Amino acid sequence: MSVDESISGVNTSFGLPIAGRGPKSIIRRITAKFIWPFLRHQVDLNHVLIAEVRDLQAKQQILLAVVEQQLSPTGQATVAIRDLDRQLDLVEDGLHNVENALHILEGQYTSVVLQRESHLADVQTHLTKRTQQLENQIDLSHRQLLARFYDGFGALQRDVTDVVGQFADLSALVDEYESRTHVALDAERRQIAGALARMAEVDHFLTEVKRSYPELAPPERLVKLSTGFDAVSRAHALRFRGSFDEVKERVSIYVPDLKSVAALGPVLDVGCGGGELLTVLKENDIEAYGIEILDSAVQECVAAGLDARVDDALHHLATVPPASLGAVTAIHVVEHLGMDTLIEMIDLSLRALKPGGMIIFETPNPGNVMVGADSFYIDPTHDHPIPSALLEFLVSIRGFTEAQVVPLKRAPNLFTNVMPTEGVWANDVSRVAQHVANVFLGAEDYAVVARRAV
Repeated sequence: MSVDESISGVNTSFGLPIAGRGPKSIIRRITAKFIWPFLRHQVDLNHVLIAEVRDLQAKQQILLAVVEQQLSPTGQATVAIRDLDRQLDLVEDGLHNVENALHILEGQYTSVVLQRESHLADVQTHLTKRTQQLENQIDLSHRQLLARFYDGFGALQRDVTDVVGQFADLSALVDEYESRTHVALDAERRQIAGALARMAEVDHFLTEVKRSYPELAPPERLVKLSTGFDAVSRAHALRFRGSFDEVKERVSIYVPDLKSVAALGPVLDVGCGGGELLTVLKENDIEAYGIEILDSAVQECVAAGLDARVDDALHHLATVPPASLGAVTAIHVVEHLGMDTLIEMIDLSLRALKPGGMIIFETPNPGNVMVGADSFYIDPTHDHPIPSALLEFLVSIRGFTEAQVVPLKRAPNLFTNVMPTEGVWANDVSRVAQHVANVFLGAEDYAVVARRAV
């Protein structure tokens, strides 16, 4: 029922049904008149409510029409629902396919697992067999090793027994040798006694001769002439090495190095000669002393107020306290030594030096062809030339560090003023001439300078 149908029998002014005739209708009208002041506001509210209800009813009709249209076979909702049903059907088909694929994969996985389990069982069986074989081989090898050990131990025992027997035989031989040696010593003593007796006879004979010839000059008046190269060695040095001042000037280049180690201990100059280096060191307040095998050279040094002693290099270096020297110098000494002696001198120098101490070994340079082929052999006491690389190697391999080769006494380059400066061949000629100058006019001497490690 609509709103209009519901209020058709109601007075919209009073809100009460007043239609009809008769006493009851009259009474209702009279009553409405009396209560109208009280119902006016309610009547106005009723009009507003009726308008609102009518508006809602119209909107309801519109909504019902829209819903009916959406739910019709051609409506959008129906179409959407149908599309959704189709998509759900597709999804359901896809799920069935996936389920089938999973069943297939499950079968394949089961097959692979069974194959792997079978393979692992085969591998385990093979490993078990191989392990048993290896255990058998190890047991066999162990028994063989023990057999070899006992065989070797038995052979060693036999060898020890043989050695003990041989030692006993050797002891017997030593005892026999000692007894024979005593016999031989007694015979030698008798021979010496006989020789002394014959010497006494000779001395008696010479005394008789002297008495028979009194005009002979007495021994103290005979002049003993020196023999050997020692008699001319100093003159030889002055002639071929240079004067005292020349040698002194050349060895002055070592002063800075020797000053750097002066605080460690004295400098030992092996083969000090006429004392050229000792003089330079004394002038620079560096404590030093020298040793020389030539007594005449030592006398020259002592006369000049220098500390020089007659001694052999190896003997002296072996007797000085270990780690007591600051430096060991050898100017033109090493070329006089054999290889074994040179190496021993290097070892003894290392022993005698304090940590940080220095060696300076100067010698002729055979890298200069004129030196190696000619001037080196002017001194007949030279043993053999020593190439710089060899000497540097020897001092390094025997324990010295910081070894370096210092070229000395370079001859003037005679090609300087005749070298071409222009032309096609100028550069080539220059290189060839420089090489020739290095070979023939290079350093005549060199020194190897090295230190004992700190």
